[in-house]
Amino acid sequence: MTDNEYKKLYAKAPDAAQKALFDEYLSYVYAIVYNKLRSCGSREDMEECVGDVFSAVFISYDRNGSFDGDMKGFIGTIASRTAIQMYRRLVRRGDTVYIEDETTEIADSQQVENITERSDMRSTLLRLINSLGEPDSDIIIQKYYYNMNSNEIADKHSMSPEAVRMRCSRALKKLRELLTREGYDMKEGNI
Repeated sequence: MTDNEYKKLYAKAPDAAQKALFDEYLSYVYAIVYNKLRSCGSREDMEECVGDVFSAVFISYDRNGSFDGDMKGFIGTIASRTAIQMYRRLVRRGDTVYIEDETTEIADSQQVENITERSDMRSTLLRLINSLGEPDSDIIIQKYYYNMNSNEIADKHSMSPEAVRMRCSRALKKLRELLTREGYDMKEGNI
């Protein structure tokens, strides 16, 4: 659906225009959301995120603008950004224990120790990744945090996919050395 088609349909029947847009782009949006949330989100989280995407599209769309193209890029950008925000929220609350939750038991000292160790390790890892410098730190974060493939990263950094893979490999080697210096034993799989 192009912008003009949507504007014409919206002028006649706003509800029908929104339904048509939803029907046409639902699979596309769900694929983007699933790709971002598959490692941490439940099916309900993904469905909530898809709903949030379409809400944002309907709210932020400028019906008086001069854009006259396919709406796929506009919707894809909103879907990607909304899914990344949801990912961050889900990851942040992943280690949180809520006392009000009836099914949750109070963590024992071993669990608290493990959570603290993981938190310290994450902080150290992020600090060391940032110390790699640009574009290596960006490549590592995009590959392992945002689950982007080499082609997507290459487009963002104006590189070839092969160059991205090579830089990633070298950056991981440097990161292993830095982690070893920090006292993490890579042979035991601590990272």
